[in-house]
Amino acid sequence: MFPLVRELVCGDKTELLEPGWKNRSSIPHVTKCGQHTDFSTIPTLFLVVFSFIVIYQLLHTRTAQLRCFSPISFRIILGCLLVVDLIATVIYDLYLYVSQSPNFEVVHFYGDLVQFGGICLALILTVACKNKGIITSGVITLYWLLVVVCGIPEFRFYLSGFIYNEYALEGIRATLYIIAFTFSALELFLCCFADVPSDMYKSESSCPEYTASFINRLTFQWFTGLAYLGNKKSLENEDLWDLNEIDKAENLIPSFMQNLKPRIDEYHQNIKKDPSAALPKNHPSFVIPIFKTYKYTLLAGFFYKLCFDMLQFLAPQLLKQLIGFIEDKNQPVWIGCSIVGIMFFSSFLQSMFLHQYYHSMFRLGMHVRSVLTSAVYSKALNLSNEARKGKTIGAIVNLMSVDIQKIQDMAPTIMLFWSAPLQIFLSIYFLWKFLGVAALAGLVVLILALPVNGLIAIQMRKCQTEQMKLKDERIKMMSEILNGMKVLKLYSWERSMENMVLKIRERELHILKKLSYFMAAIVFSWICAPFLASVISFVVYVYLDPENNVLTPEITFVALSLFDILRMPLAMVAMVYGEAVQCSVSNTRLKEFFAAEEMSPQTSISHGETDSAIEVENGLFSWSSDEDPTLREISFKIQKGQLVAIVGKVGSGKSSLLHALLGEMNKLSGSVQINGNIAYVPQQAWIQNMSLRNNILFNKPYDLENYEDVVKNCALKEDLANLPAGDRTEIGEKGINLSGGQKQRVSLARAVYQNPDIILLDDPLSAVDSHVGKHIFENVISSSTGCLASKTRVLVTHGLTYLKHCDQLIVLKEGTISELGTYQELLNNSGAFAEFLEEFLIEESKTRGRVASIGDGSGEVDEILRDLGQVKPGILKRLESHLSQESDKEDTSARAIEYSRDSSRRSVLLHSPRSQHEENEALLGAISEDVPAQENTQLIEKETVETGKVKFEVYIAYFQAISIPITLLFFFLYVGSSGLGILSNFYLAKLSDHAKSGNRTSSDAKMELGIYAVLGMGQSFVVLIASIILTIGVLRASRILHAGLLGNIMRSPMAFFDVTPIGRILNRIGKDIEAIDRTLPDVIRHMSMTIFNVVATLVVIMWATPWAGIAFAILSVIYFIVLRFYISTSRQLKRLESASRSPIYSHFQESIQGASSIRAFGVVDNFIKQSQQRVDDHLIAYYPSIVANRWLAVRLEMVGNLIVLSAAGAAVYFRDSPGLSAGLVGLSVSYALNITQTLNWAVRMTSELETNIVSVERIKEYTVTPTEGNNSRRLAAKSWPEKGEISIKNFSVRYRPGLDLVLHGISAHIAPSEKVGIVGRTGAGKSSLTLALFRIIEADGGSIEIDGINIANLQLEQLRSCLTIVPQDPVLFSGTMKMNLDPFSAYSDSQVWEALENAHLKPFVKSLQDGLEHKISEGGENLSVGQRQLICLARALLRKTKVLVLDEAAAAVDVETDSLIQKTIREQFKECTVLTIAHRLNTVMDSDRLLVLDKGRVAEFDSPKNLLANPDGIFYSMAKDANVV
Repeated sequence: MFPLVRELVCGDKTELLEPGWKNRSSIPHVTKCGQHTDFSTIPTLFLVVFSFIVIYQLLHTRTAQLRCFSPISFRIILGCLLVVDLIATVIYDLYLYVSQSPNFEVVHFYGDLVQFGGICLALILTVACKNKGIITSGVITLYWLLVVVCGIPEFRFYLSGFIYNEYALEGIRATLYIIAFTFSALELFLCCFADVPSDMYKSESSCPEYTASFINRLTFQWFTGLAYLGNKKSLENEDLWDLNEIDKAENLIPSFMQNLKPRIDEYHQNIKKDPSAALPKNHPSFVIPIFKTYKYTLLAGFFYKLCFDMLQFLAPQLLKQLIGFIEDKNQPVWIGCSIVGIMFFSSFLQSMFLHQYYHSMFRLGMHVRSVLTSAVYSKALNLSNEARKGKTIGAIVNLMSVDIQKIQDMAPTIMLFWSAPLQIFLSIYFLWKFLGVAALAGLVVLILALPVNGLIAIQMRKCQTEQMKLKDERIKMMSEILNGMKVLKLYSWERSMENMVLKIRERELHILKKLSYFMAAIVFSWICAPFLASVISFVVYVYLDPENNVLTPEITFVALSLFDILRMPLAMVAMVYGEAVQCSVSNTRLKEFFAAEEMSPQTSISHGETDSAIEVENGLFSWSSDEDPTLREISFKIQKGQLVAIVGKVGSGKSSLLHALLGEMNKLSGSVQINGNIAYVPQQAWIQNMSLRNNILFNKPYDLENYEDVVKNCALKEDLANLPAGDRTEIGEKGINLSGGQKQRVSLARAVYQNPDIILLDDPLSAVDSHVGKHIFENVISSSTGCLASKTRVLVTHGLTYLKHCDQLIVLKEGTISELGTYQELLNNSGAFAEFLEEFLIEESKTRGRVASIGDGSGEVDEILRDLGQVKPGILKRLESHLSQESDKEDTSARAIEYSRDSSRRSVLLHSPRSQHEENEALLGAISEDVPAQENTQLIEKETVETGKVKFEVYIAYFQAISIPITLLFFFLYVGSSGLGILSNFYLAKLSDHAKSGNRTSSDAKMELGIYAVLGMGQSFVVLIASIILTIGVLRASRILHAGLLGNIMRSPMAFFDVTPIGRILNRIGKDIEAIDRTLPDVIRHMSMTIFNVVATLVVIMWATPWAGIAFAILSVIYFIVLRFYISTSRQLKRLESASRSPIYSHFQESIQGASSIRAFGVVDNFIKQSQQRVDDHLIAYYPSIVANRWLAVRLEMVGNLIVLSAAGAAVYFRDSPGLSAGLVGLSVSYALNITQTLNWAVRMTSELETNIVSVERIKEYTVTPTEGNNSRRLAAKSWPEKGEISIKNFSVRYRPGLDLVLHGISAHIAPSEKVGIVGRTGAGKSSLTLALFRIIEADGGSIEIDGINIANLQLEQLRSCLTIVPQDPVLFSGTMKMNLDPFSAYSDSQVWEALENAHLKPFVKSLQDGLEHKISEGGENLSVGQRQLICLARALLRKTKVLVLDEAAAAVDVETDSLIQKTIREQFKECTVLTIAHRLNTVMDSDRLLVLDKGRVAEFDSPKNLLANPDGIFYSMAKDANVV
């Protein structure tokens, strides 16, 4: 194009440089034609071509107008002055034309018009940018840069004319041009400063990237402030900038979901039409939506990468020219300097393009991670029960922590799928030009290497798939272990569970070993294949024509530089294969997850004026499509404002019916109509890890009056008054800081505060004592006095005393409604409900010992008896019959009925009598806005973030885990490898110099090439051996560190788990172990390779051109200054990023566990926003770490470019030195050309080592935490305890150091085989005593002895294995029914069946299709709570130790099942000592004695008969509170 313009404008004077330029000793001038055509057209043409980018920005920008007094305003003024200057120049041209002056030239007029047009366009775009608030424009900045650069020849021409009088100048034109050039330079200078809209001054923590100029963004100079701060101090979260708006999840997700959701919907529509289409290959891909969402980012990345790749191939051509310059001593020095300058400038441009590419791609990866994390979270909250059954929390957490990370890691390498083949093709093309057909020989070697790498990649894919499955299994098991840690400790299952995890880990390590060996093979291929290609190409080249094909330095080192370029894409192809293998596995897993079925609307929700609140017609419901229906023929209607109770035996479907109303079950047929908003109180309270107040508010605005009423009505006022910070006390993960009853009341308060139209209550009264239960019923549930009286209430209950107050009863039996009607109607029917009541009264008769005691009072039980007596006159005789049968077996006195405890695990609540005024004052104090800060307000400890350098001890610990001999051998081998590499290349330089001199025969050439080949292959094999040695060592380290972490966690006291979120522990077991398994070995391998390459490069350059050492000394200082700034900042950013990742997983786990509640309350969107906020908080630390790498790379590559400049410049300057040969220059400069990336990579790897060694640091942190039972090593006899005698002597205990005592010097003696009930009001210390018995909490004073042995001295494993407990919270693990009963196969199947029969579960298990092999879902979610408690009882029956503790073992079962359980315990444990904590006082009334606790002290300890005989006693008052005395 430009030659044509020169020909049209300049005629026959079309030269670009002045004549004779090749022979000039100084730099020649550009001709007038060149100045006013090429150099005038380039800037304007650039602006015209790329102005669409600015126009696109203008059309899509909505920010505020820029300030009046800002750089852009001065640029507009300068632009106007330039326009005036150019108008004057054009007028001057016209004047000369009109006056027919000989000074007029068309070329001047053309150049002035073109410049005028360009500057006018630039001015228009600048004004538009100011009005639209665009603070900087790369296109406009580059335009002014081109104007200045292209103006330098003309400026030099006029300037030299002024100074040296070389040319006859036109004074006016020269003056106008110098003014214009000065204004243009000022424009460029002002473009280096960005303009800031006024609204950007609002926040000091705003990211400076937004307000940075184009030049600052290009060089990442805006990050320097944080790098400087990180060098001065250890960075904290408060030092980090806010996230840019374009990086926030809320702005990223809508466009991604807009592309993903239609694909998911289409998939589900297809499988509805054709179920056979539900194949993995048809799963909806999220990759295409990502490409659609980020197409412009990908296009920008494509452009940057293409420019970098093209510039790469300029270096070999320049090297050829430089070697030619060294060989030709007649060429003027300025030509060599020009070659060096172009070499430096092209390297600089390469760096700019490369790091803009990496920045955009890493940012893309960050965006992909953000949207996929949110998509997985949203999907997990909406999974159907059938889909959820096959996906444990651990597996879904793995999707977030591992699989999404794999997808993110692909972003920076995604362009290599086209870039690597392009580089390979261009390398081969240029090699063909240099070596001719001999290049094909090397190509054959490379082609043969590809299928080998392909086969390795296939094997790696298989291994990766298997490893991910094993990791899923391990994380899933660890998640369940951590969730059930208390139960594991109570059963003494830690060691056995640990062994199960370690077995999985060993299988995982075996796969990792295979993967590492495959990776070693790929590394060998990466080093060996390009070297073999070059050697074979050289050999063939020489053999084809030994006389003419001489390996001169020019051919040798240019070919080698091309082979070096070729090495990288070949290595990248191997790496991309490996990453693609890992990514494809993750892709498959994520596709499968996104294809999973979601909760579909099973209920129709309306807000009409109809009288009915709930209508169900012919409902048929199941938990999954492949199971039999759980609920059948369900039809009922509930009017607005009614109180409806659902009753039935364990497993009859009560909770399932509530889930059906919530839309949680599959509706196979029928209809469900809900009219109004719903709130839900689950049977097992779901508590969030936040303050008590926020748990109740549940994202609703704080209304003090409403809040106070809810707290009072839900019986929480005394609890609040006694918590350290009132209602702002953090209550811990899963409500660990609260008792079971407190958790249930908080759950109830949350539902009440929402002020719903309909509230579903799943047996909330079973977790509280009768006094609190009565208070809640009267103040919340009751139709006459409750705050929900006007609402529709559906209550699942085992408390039959409440049924009389209900408007309607639904009786369930085996999944169907057996009876439906009012209380009186069902009594009159004499059906299943009447029989149910009769069984209840029979149990009461046993409890009280005589029928008369039931019928002679005014309590609610008496009312039931009278009501039942009216329809069943023979009821009294039957009760007497049952009583007489029992009296032969037991001799018990009068008993009271049903008082449940509300056990307090963490806080002792004082129940002293108060006036109403005092209670109100206490409540107001507890919920006031100015609660004083207290030491123990916060339960969950903030995650420790180390500061400063990673301690040397951490490195030593890791290398010791690898093994010091293995470490030393590995580094020794790499030193040898580097030495062989230097030796082979020096030999090649010598070989090429000999060839140039022509003083050798063809046999010499063959021998020399053979020696070169041996040296190079030796280097490859040494690297292979080093990689294998490293694999052995790092796998050893992985095994040791994981085992140490796991062992210490399993032996940590429960206090550790109280203050440490499970997500934080899983982060170490998942993410940090992954870093040790996969990342650290690769980092060590690459770091070793690159550091030795840097040393080798410096040695070679210094050997060739010693004077370059002066420049190296200066550059080394700059290098280490930059390094110091970067390392300190990067290290701390990595720590902050690691710490900020844990809350994502903790919140995720918490949300999945409460998914049904979240859906029921209709706050799914709120929780998605909370998840997004946590992701954003994580990215606040992650994004600066991305930028830190780019900031470092740009500066290090500048140092590297200066090294190239020094090496090449020294070669040019000292070319006449006797020891400097063309071969040495070729070797030196070819090494120097690689130093840029090698230096950058070396620091990157050093930094990566330090940032990833943080994972070792974090794991070591959890291997040195205190463990339990360190001072108790005594082993009792195997038969211990033989009697079960318990002596408690002045025993005191607290939960953690710094907390108050929960037991104060209690003393008691329990005889062998004695049955003792433990009772007391809320916070009395009942559960604390049982936990102390198992040493879950350790003694603060005094002792507990069993059969005369102080349990504090016993080995913990023996103590716990010799005691048995049926815990309050039944915990099951995913697996089979058999595994949950007997996880270590210690008992035969017949013994297991016998235990099930005695636990009254045998008929249920027999009815299951797989019997003992029936799959239990995570947490036992596919069983009712009552069934879970019976399984725990079956465990106790299998163990059958001399001491049994029942901690509310029958809280979640109906009265009849409770009766059967008590009968089983009396029969099966009659020779054992039994301690019973129970909600129903009838459960403990047949005990030999009752231990009454009050405020952590023994208040009473006597037989039930004697305690009831004392009207002033605490137990008597408890019975009186229950209206049974």
